[in-house]
Amino acid sequence: MIKEKVPNRQTLNAWSNKIDKAQSLGLRTSLMAQVVVKCLSLFSLIIGFYYFSHIAHDWVVNQSPATASDVTGLAVSLGLSWLLQGAFNALSSSAKMQVLNKLEQHLQHVFIERQHALIRQHSVYYWQTLWLQHLQAFADWALEYRVQQMIAVVVPLFALAVIFYVNPVIGIGLLLTLPVVPLFMIIVGKGAAALHRKHFIALERLGSLFTDRLAALPMLANFQAHQKQTALLKDASKNLNARTMKVVSVAFLSNSVLDFFATLAVALTAVFIGFSLLGELSIGPEITLQQGLWILLTVPLLLSEMKKLGQVYHQKAQAEAAKAELAPLFSCFTQYLDSSAVNPVNSVTSHYHFSEPGVLLTANNLKVYDINTGQTHSQSSNATTDVDEPSVLLHAESLEVSKGDKILISGRSGSGKTLLLEALGGQRPSTHTFSEPVIWITQHPVITAGTVRENLCLNDSFTDDALMKALEAVELDLWLSLLPLGLDTVMTDYPLLSGGEAQRLSLARALLRKDNIWLLDEPTAHLPDSQHARLAQLIERLGRDKTLIWASHKALPANWFNRFWTVSRSTPEQDAIFNSKSKSEAGLKSKIGALQDEHLQGCSSVTATSFKANANQKECGLDEK
Repeated sequence: MIKEKVPNRQTLNAWSNKIDKAQSLGLRTSLMAQVVVKCLSLFSLIIGFYYFSHIAHDWVVNQSPATASDVTGLAVSLGLSWLLQGAFNALSSSAKMQVLNKLEQHLQHVFIERQHALIRQHSVYYWQTLWLQHLQAFADWALEYRVQQMIAVVVPLFALAVIFYVNPVIGIGLLLTLPVVPLFMIIVGKGAAALHRKHFIALERLGSLFTDRLAALPMLANFQAHQKQTALLKDASKNLNARTMKVVSVAFLSNSVLDFFATLAVALTAVFIGFSLLGELSIGPEITLQQGLWILLTVPLLLSEMKKLGQVYHQKAQAEAAKAELAPLFSCFTQYLDSSAVNPVNSVTSHYHFSEPGVLLTANNLKVYDINTGQTHSQSSNATTDVDEPSVLLHAESLEVSKGDKILISGRSGSGKTLLLEALGGQRPSTHTFSEPVIWITQHPVITAGTVRENLCLNDSFTDDALMKALEAVELDLWLSLLPLGLDTVMTDYPLLSGGEAQRLSLARALLRKDNIWLLDEPTAHLPDSQHARLAQLIERLGRDKTLIWASHKALPANWFNRFWTVSRSTPEQDAIFNSKSKSEAGLKSKIGALQDEHLQGCSSVTATSFKANANQKECGLDEK
């Protein structure tokens, strides 16, 4: 996932409304409920100020004790305001928790469905930051900042209306000074949003640099590179400190501006009321002590809500930064594909292929989409949709997979082999994918810090006999016999597995799952030739009754495969030449337009052939094919 580059970038509010509707977050309901309860609490407090000022007027001017009705009204108003404030706090806490739970559930689903495609694009630290900080930032903005934003509008307007009724001169003065506060908040907030984004980038770089160097400590020791890497960490830390201080300085500036104008407004109001009560000013209606005291108590409350908005204004900047990272994962287009567009069999020929149980996938006009780059409106001839269709990373006119097929995908590095496998395995949004579960075997098997049993089971349950049979099948039984606790040996207690042994362990996991479709993304890429040959033969032997789709740079016997897909990248000029050819000239070529992440430009073509090699045919150099 890369940073969103959408020319018609959505506003934060518009994106939030789409997410609210798609995920059923209930943001609008929670927002209105909190605003109503908080406003009622503040209105009750303003009414309480009225009763208090009336009591003070009776004591000072009329020299009479407070009436029972005034005391009762004051007690009821303050008690009601306190109860409503408690209800507001409870609503805010529960709403945040509910929204966070739903967002985390969706992200968890996305991570499970697209883990192979996502993990190779960013560091682990990046995803931890996204989970722990960005979700919280969005929830704080949606259910704290926006609530305070509406309160800072409703309460001042209500108070100003009453103040205008009491004394229009004071109302006009406040009306002239109050707009200055949100104006400076907007000016300062624009800079704060940019600083927050830069701060997150610096934080992610420092965290990723630290975790990467921590994992490479043995290599750093061998090459005696400690001092150089320490200097890099110090530079990254200084950069982060500088950006942090910029964010803090902007926050102090924002608060200082708000405090200045709030103090100025209250001071001017107090001076006007004081001179009016002393008889030095006679502008507008006459002001009584009760009216002046009530206004002096209400104006700071009116300004305090705007100051609170300024105090949480940084949440908007944080949410803007979070949106840029969360938007691709919460894309409505991705959800649309997941729910309706992804179909293992082309709709035009669905009846024909459903009658053939041996066909696993018929992909006519296969498209793999990128949700991170410029979007164009979908123009489908079969259906009309409101979903924006992102740019196409990969396009194939026709691909077919039958049960038991052995397919070899070849091509240069970066041409789109992994992208194609991710699409077929459901890791990326695409128009076609397998409807059955698949086994994914990558270049770097994941070995967790648990026991051998836990690494094989991965939250499933298998008997010891089944585990032993799987290890024997992948020729790891001798390795297991050397471990003191057998299946219960903790992997971190012994030296790391070699590359070949780690891949054998991943093959044992695949055998335990019994799924019939294996997607092999260059499983022997980083192994020596001798280990590559032995492991490749083992995979071929274990997968004879499976459907194999194998991407490889290294040479493999051609008689292992009955289909060959070759992915190659071309330039836009070559694309124009290709498109000018007739279908008869194109022959068996299926056009693929590929843009592998942010690193590729132009598009790729795939040459798909299907044949049985002779028994005496040994190997073919696929890089030259």
